Amino acid sequence: MARHHVDKIIVDEESESKIGSHQLPTPVGWKVLVQPAQVKKKTKGGVLLPSQAQDAEEYLTANGILLSLGQLAYRDRDTGQAWKGQWPKAGDHITYGKYAGQKVVINEVKLLLLNDDEITSIIPEGVSLSSYVS
Repeated sequence: MARHHVDKIIVDEESESKIGSHQLPTPVGWKVLVQPAQVKKKTKGGVLLPSQAQDAEEYLTANGILLSLGQLAYRDRDTGQAWKGQWPKAGDHITYGKYAGQKVVINEVKLLLLNDDEITSIIPEGVSLSSYVS
């Protein structure tokens, strides 16, 4: 059985659509489900960001919140034994390869299905990512 982040409302910032955790797809095998961070197109005051700033922000969208894991995620493919070490869990802020995964949209909420080994790091709590323009 997949391990979901229970009783949570998932909100798509761009469309403002919402789904409950009970509406999330269940990742199978070694797949994991991620809600990707979304590119900011406007400032909080409503000013549209220039395309260069949006491109720089898009560079950093290869991060998000891990929502759930398949039953074989971070386990040996042959024995099913858990891998040793620190591995992400539901609720962690993670990074992944820019072109990794399968895009899924449920009720206008953007999600991403990844293989467990496509996650590249866990972002510590309280740390925020921001773009830089060069």
